[in-house]
Amino acid sequence: MRTPTLIALFLAVSAAAAAGGFWFARREPEVRELPREPEPALPLTSQRREVPVDDPASGAAQPAAETPRPARAGSAMAERNNEAIAALERGEFDVAVTLFEECLAAAPEEQVFRSNLAEALVRRAFRQHEAVRPCEPCVKDVERAVELAPARTDLLKLLERWRAELETEKEFLRDRSVHFELSYDGWRQRLLDAAPDVLAELELHFADLALVFTVSPGERGAPRIPVVLYRREEFARITGLSEWAGGSFDGTIRVPIAEERSLDPALSSLLRHELVHAFVRAVAGEKVPAWLNEGLAQWLARDPAAELELARRRMAGKTLLPFGRIEKAFASLPEPEIPVAYGQSTLAVAYLERQYGSEALMAMLRGCKEGKGAAVAFEDWTRVPLEVALGDFVAEFERR
Repeated sequence: MRTPTLIALFLAVSAAAAAGGFWFARREPEVRELPREPEPALPLTSQRREVPVDDPASGAAQPAAETPRPARAGSAMAERNNEAIAALERGEFDVAVTLFEECLAAAPEEQVFRSNLAEALVRRAFRQHEAVRPCEPCVKDVERAVELAPARTDLLKLLERWRAELETEKEFLRDRSVHFELSYDGWRQRLLDAAPDVLAELELHFADLALVFTVSPGERGAPRIPVVLYRREEFARITGLSEWAGGSFDGTIRVPIAEERSLDPALSSLLRHELVHAFVRAVAGEKVPAWLNEGLAQWLARDPAAELELARRRMAGKTLLPFGRIEKAFASLPEPEIPVAYGQSTLAVAYLERQYGSEALMAMLRGCKEGKGAAVAFEDWTRVPLEVALGDFVAEFERR
């Protein structure tokens, strides 16, 4: 006869398994499969472009996680596996990796342990990569993760990018300000002379955006925001973006600049655009609709009125895309649709701000971080379904 406590435990376990949050082996104690988190393995890449380009790093579809097989390890290793998951959830990455290594040593063929160790290594690598760049230990962790989980194409792409970064940036000079670490070729005299001005300009943008977002990334013990200035070919090799890409943000602000270029208004605007993405990530995490993310970066430009006018001119005579098509990375769109996606995003964010206020936009970002999503958060704040608000925007656009 089951006691009420056992019945409650069974119901809780069943609900969690149905939600896909974790998996239990059919034994005592249960062996948990560590869910793959796409955020660490696939950092958001968003870039400002004058001409559309493909971005395989951010637009490629990823294979579904493998269905785990029942663990064959004994109860001691099952307990150790679950201790490792708990350590990882507390952010104790070294402890988690050590425990997963012990599990795998005891049962080398157990796929659950291999998968969990690979994921733990990647999360540790991302944590360290935030603080140390270029990061050779991070590359070694990802190399081991690829050995353990060779089917994960996201890790192969990450490894290729970080190896290129390590090779390219190992001789770069680095300057720091309160919130930024700037890396660049030390032999390029114009950059050497301009570095203090670039950092000062970034700090001015930071102070402005911190008032808008009411957060301050790079403070309270968090790593400084990395900013790297590349030659065009270096930028293309590391990001996979074409020569027309103005810049990118994947946790690092990456900008290609010409050999003789110094700080100018265009570079300042580009740095601000990419910095907006850093603030969006700080407020909302990774799961932000692309149209909202890119629209905010344009709306919060140095000269928003000029950005809006530019978007209106570019959208003249164009047909809007369904918003469901521009929720993910724009690089996954057919090339002719990418400039439309950027212009539409700019106009849509400006419309929502005009009709419902800037706080509605911030509520959408917070909703992404909280897990309920931008649409639910918007309706909670405004009492208007986002679908209705965007429908009104479409109607206004088509009347012009």
